[in-house]
Amino acid sequence: MNTIKVLNSEDLKQLVSIEEAIETVVDAYVELSNNTAEMPDRVITGLGQELDIFFKLSLVPNINTAAVKLLSIRKQGGVNGHPAIQGLVILIDSENNLTQAIIDGSHLTALRTGAASGVATRYLAREDSSVLALFGAGAQAYTQFEAVCAERPIKKAYLFGSSKTSQSVQTFIDYYKGKSNVEIIAADNLEVLSSVDIICTVTPSSQPLFKTNQLKKGVHINAAGSYSPSMHELPEDIFMHTSLFVDHKESCFSSTADILVPLEKGLLPMENFKGEIGDLILGKIKGRSNDSEITVFKNVGIAIQDLMTAKYAYDKACKENFGTSIKM
Repeated sequence: MNTIKVLNSEDLKQLVSIEEAIETVVDAYVELSNNTAEMPDRVITGLGQELDIFFKLSLVPNINTAAVKLLSIRKQGGVNGHPAIQGLVILIDSENNLTQAIIDGSHLTALRTGAASGVATRYLAREDSSVLALFGAGAQAYTQFEAVCAERPIKKAYLFGSSKTSQSVQTFIDYYKGKSNVEIIAADNLEVLSSVDIICTVTPSSQPLFKTNQLKKGVHINAAGSYSPSMHELPEDIFMHTSLFVDHKESCFSSTADILVPLEKGLLPMENFKGEIGDLILGKIKGRSNDSEITVFKNVGIAIQDLMTAKYAYDKACKENFGTSIKM
């Protein structure tokens, strides 16, 4: 009988720090850039008005590991105390065709999405960045905040929610009291963006969250909320004035309104598209050219991020005897 390791969200929180997740996602982007991974197109199916179901596959032959991710997202946010994102990642020993682990997909998704913004912040944000603006106050917001703070000396953070998420905003602020030295401020006035060095967006918005002319010169943006043609967080004209980097070109240029709408309207000059973050890590392309340049990292979330983060958690759980083992 095959022994399978089961890891829940609390196991993951204890096993993998945001700093470890960032390094793991760096490895994922390197595998992708080196063409040493297989990653078929993801499938997203809308069910009714509320749910999107994701199905993602990936394989990294170098570590004999495949992963299957099944994820459900409630487009209008979580209800009844449940998170908006729920799912599972199944880890497979590809050499022996054995299931190794079943891992909670909710926290894993938040962890690797935050880590992806941490990677982009490391390579693209100005070194002296100290003010953060965070749009969204759900589970994804926590790892975004922690990842950016791990990479830059953040002193102040503006947290933008909505009338529906005011309690989530206060819960976020209360959570970090005593845990962080960053001054976190509930915000609703976009004029503060003129002083912001890094922006992270993790919302289900169908309308741009701010205007390009409200941004500070030299700001870096991690845009991680929009994953479909109906979700749009960034201003339509933003790429006329910025350098665009993505996690995966084919995924970003085929799925998110953040890129599809500017493309359709002729508002994305291709010279402003610089390439994939993995190529930047490996030095195949250049990053920020000066302190006044505005940079955008568009991240739709790709399967290899899940695989590499899940594999790291699984290996560490085996060493430290974490999780629950079942026989199948």
